[in-house]
Amino acid sequence: MCGILGFFDPQGHYKGTPEELKAHLAGLSHRATTRGPDGTGYYGGAHWGLAHERLAIMDPEGGQQPLVYEDKGIALISNGEIYNHKALEAKYGLEKMRTGSDAEPLIQLYEKLGNEMIKEINGIFAIVLAAKDGKEILAARDHCGIKPLYMGMGKNGEVWFSSELKSIADQDCNSIEEFPAGHYWTPTTGFVKWYTPVWDHDDYVPTGDCSKIREVLATAVKDQCMSDVPFGLLLSGGLDSAVVATLLAPILKEMGKDFHTFSVGMPGSPDITAAKMVSEYFGTTHHEHAFEADEAFEMVEKVIYHLETYEPELIRSAIPNYFLAKMTSKHVKVVLTGEGSDELFGGYLYFRDSPDAPAFQKELRRIFHHLHNVNCQRADRMTMAHGLEARVPFLDPNVIDEIMKIDPAHKYISDERPAEKHALRAAFQGEMPDAVLWRTKAMQCEGIGMT
Repeated sequence: MCGILGFFDPQGHYKGTPEELKAHLAGLSHRATTRGPDGTGYYGGAHWGLAHERLAIMDPEGGQQPLVYEDKGIALISNGEIYNHKALEAKYGLEKMRTGSDAEPLIQLYEKLGNEMIKEINGIFAIVLAAKDGKEILAARDHCGIKPLYMGMGKNGEVWFSSELKSIADQDCNSIEEFPAGHYWTPTTGFVKWYTPVWDHDDYVPTGDCSKIREVLATAVKDQCMSDVPFGLLLSGGLDSAVVATLLAPILKEMGKDFHTFSVGMPGSPDITAAKMVSEYFGTTHHEHAFEADEAFEMVEKVIYHLETYEPELIRSAIPNYFLAKMTSKHVKVVLTGEGSDELFGGYLYFRDSPDAPAFQKELRRIFHHLHNVNCQRADRMTMAHGLEARVPFLDPNVIDEIMKIDPAHKYISDERPAEKHALRAAFQGEMPDAVLWRTKAMQCEGIGMT
């Protein structure tokens, strides 16, 4: 994970020197320094620039950004992880990489495929690529907005890109908007929706079964263990993170690495109790932070600053995540989480009121498209406030594709399947404590609060 900032002035209105532009953009980029406490970088020209705040995960010594191929006139900044970068190198016969960065192959892919290379990526990302001395631009955001990106349009045609609003909010823009998830943008095409899965078409009728749930999740968890630095798991005490723990435990054992888990809540809260149960079951090195109400109130302003929203429910749920990330960042730089499961399986309690299976599927589609402003925003902002990278196996595009193609009759809550997320629970029967496997969904404010 990192913080990125891009500026392009195609009409040449900027009158300062390249050195002054670099200083200005570096200062704006540094407003999001918590996203990348391990280093800063810059590359640009007279009327454009790319700035980067680095959290060093892959190739900590040699993967500095911007990534620049001066001989080809291409530069790239990226926030996130490209999980299938090795597969893409092999598939397209790319030249030997100059660094160990997972983002570097995107430069060569752009040469081969142009804008269409975005469709090949499996990862969580926001990228800005510049070619031909900044005259050619490609910006893109991952399939469901796991990583943030904003775009500003200046009064004289300037174009801004930024990981966080705070970096460009005062830059005299006519407009600043959230870069839409699953889209790319170029000056000639405007926004283009590249993520168009078949299950998201109104006329698509899901007919799949539940036989591959465990398989696709296991693959995603393994893919997301890609790291050159220590990593662990945020253990909420709920089903979803326990599922990730089930799949992660044998992987870490094979790698010969300790299994670190992290949880948060008020003293004696249900989530802390359940998380400890999962930790004991898998024998993890467990870390927890129990906070009091006064401590939570003291953090409200800081949470809003990093979250960049005044939405009350999101703020309330982000406060424990802020404490959790702060503690976790003292031990590891990367964590896996259980985010996204509820949007695929219908995990929220109100799904019990769904009148039928088609309505159930329609609601899944609706809330999936709001993830970028809810769970994904909370997870990214609270972890990145402490230089911590959060990964989300449930939101791997292959997992999403498989689960959203399941006939909603298999996920619909009924007399035969009275528990929400029955399909997921059944896939992991006997692999975790029953008290966690069949635990009823709790709102976060209830789970982390006092019993």
